[in-house]
Amino acid sequence: MDTLFVDYMRSEQEEEEEEEEEEEEDDDDNDEEDKKEEKDESAAQKQQRPAWAPCFFYRTDREVYYYVGQEILIEEGLDSYAGMIWPAALALCHYLDTHREQLSLVDKAVLEIGAGTGLVSVVATLLGAWVTATDLPVVLNNLRVNLSRNTRGRCRHTPQLAALSWGYDLESTYPTSVYHYDYVLAADVVYHHDFLDELLVTMKHFCKPGTTLIWANKVRFETDLTFMENFKKSFHTSLLAEDGEMKIFMATCREEEEGDDAGMEAEEEKRVEVEDEDEESEEKAVQEKRNDIELHYVNIEKNKGKEDDVAEEPLMSEPERGDGEEEMHESDEEEEEEEEVTAFKDADHREDEEDKPGNSDSSSCTTAGNGHVKGQTHIKQTAEQPYRPPGWVPNIHRSLDKDIYHYAGQDIVIYESIDSFGAVMWPAALALCSFLDNNRQRVKLQGKEVLELGAGTGLVTIVASLLGASVTATDLPEVLSNLQANVMRNTRGRCRHLPQVETLSWGHDLERTFPTSVYHYDYVLAADVVYHHDFLDELLVTMKHFCKPGTTLIWANKVRFETDLTFTENFKKSFHTSLLAEDGEMKIFMATCRE
Repeated sequence: MDTLFVDYMRSEQEEEEEEEEEEEEDDDDNDEEDKKEEKDESAAQKQQRPAWAPCFFYRTDREVYYYVGQEILIEEGLDSYAGMIWPAALALCHYLDTHREQLSLVDKAVLEIGAGTGLVSVVATLLGAWVTATDLPVVLNNLRVNLSRNTRGRCRHTPQLAALSWGYDLESTYPTSVYHYDYVLAADVVYHHDFLDELLVTMKHFCKPGTTLIWANKVRFETDLTFMENFKKSFHTSLLAEDGEMKIFMATCREEEEGDDAGMEAEEEKRVEVEDEDEESEEKAVQEKRNDIELHYVNIEKNKGKEDDVAEEPLMSEPERGDGEEEMHESDEEEEEEEEVTAFKDADHREDEEDKPGNSDSSSCTTAGNGHVKGQTHIKQTAEQPYRPPGWVPNIHRSLDKDIYHYAGQDIVIYESIDSFGAVMWPAALALCSFLDNNRQRVKLQGKEVLELGAGTGLVTIVASLLGASVTATDLPEVLSNLQANVMRNTRGRCRHLPQVETLSWGHDLERTFPTSVYHYDYVLAADVVYHHDFLDELLVTMKHFCKPGTTLIWANKVRFETDLTFTENFKKSFHTSLLAEDGEMKIFMATCRE
């Protein structure tokens, strides 16, 4: 009986083992099939990759800032104005961080208008505020990631996120009976767009009695000044800080101030009575104050010899640094004092040094022993005018503003300048460069005269030059310095024709500055010149001026706004056009004049 039982158990065990082996074989077969499917999917993904996608060696769109004693990592999205860090945001963050007693945000309800990357909202949250960050829906994904990354587990209140279209149905979406804020923050929301009236309406909607509005802005256009005047008429305003074109305003609604004025008048009457009763003691206090002021300036004169590298106290002091950061700052100042050349000459000097054997790229960021990144460019400095960075400049641990691309068989190093739309790399430029590089037989640039409109960082001009063209790159005056540096860095000694850089204002006095009897081009190139601005008519006039018989116009654009579609229709009516390439919203057109 026992023997039969043992045999039965053995047979059962053998059957179970056989079943397990079969299951393992099936699993192995499934794993192989899954791996094969993954490979097939990967191959399909590679095939679906846009043809204009560039060949990157690396791409760094993140910066690390230091505010409120914390490292703040910001991911940028260069495909949108709101996806970049603008200088007024840095100024406002620095001001909030260094004026905590005057502007205590602890447990205050704060709304940020046009939050963009979220840096200001992050800093306000770290300072103890309950923050609601708002922007257009298209921006919210990147904004949400930055807010979550930098505030989770660090702050008293978790910041909120909400979509807000300026001036649109505000009382319905944000009724004043429900939504009340202690502070409304806005940084660099005034730039060259068509929604300034709506912005002012939005500010008025949220800035009610009991609310303080703080707006930081860097003046760039005449429209900024117009908005500033309207802003001052709409609110009771005061200037918190100023550094050149950088200004930070504080504002309250006029209703609140009118009520306060009555109370101030009563207080003034009471103060006059007190002064009449105790005039002698008041005069004594004033005299003591004068003595303190005189002593303060005497001390300043004594310290001038010790601090002869600083002419005057900045409006906004720099953030505190750790010991390692102080050493880095002092060493940077010593290096800067040794440089006596302009930025352009300094760029040329670096290029000469790069060409020498054994020398590395001196213009690239280098890391000091303490792990921080040292500066890239030295600025001209003399004893009469010592270099003094603006007080709102942040303490940045790392800022890599250069990208390395590979076109026409060459590595192309592009430095960006995020303070200007034209000095940022936009996707249509990458699409056009890829198209020119991969379609050399279709678009033959060898020995051709080429004009680029709105050259920006200069990448398209560089690629066209490397492909053998004689290129003239044009843009507005404020963009030319960075443009010329990029062009010189990447074309000198590499191409047949050294590209030229010229100023061109679209639609302005074209026949006099670029007469058609003198200036004739085989190709006119334009990439992402159609975005949300007020010069689309002037752009079309400029295209017509240069696109004469014998000229081919190639325009690359990514559609973002309704105005893009309107311009595209006007473009097609003005020229004989054909679609060279298309990938979703990315389109490349070829055009010739109708004449």
